[in-house]
Amino acid sequence: TAAAAAPVLAAGKEKGSVSVASFEKIWKENPASVMLVDVRDAKEFAQGTITGAVNLPINDLEKKIGTLPTDKPVIFICGTGARSGEAFDMVQLLRPEVKASFIDADIKFDGNGAYRIAEKK
Repeated sequence: TAAAAAPVLAAGKEKGSVSVASFEKIWKENPASVMLVDVRDAKEFAQGTITGAVNLPINDLEKKIGTLPTDKPVIFICGTGARSGEAFDMVQLLRPEVKASFIDADIKFDGNGAYRIAEKK
């Protein structure tokens, strides 16, 4: 089989964000090619997230920032794009070698790993 191409993440409207369409394509076709990090708190995460996401609450991010990989893109998510944007800014500042981005969209998480995502108007 041909080597999987590096994921192509199309930029979203905000600096550092990725478009919902490019995220959904990669997540469907090659989820292992990116690390999806849910930066909401553990209680919110427990109520539902995108299957395959890891939980790294924004309040813990600074002390755990060294655990983020540099060999594949890291995409931050939260419910609205506010905390994930903050996570992106923090990583840019403290570990610019991490290929970080975030999803600036409204995401509704169902308890079963399903989600609904809506681009910001």
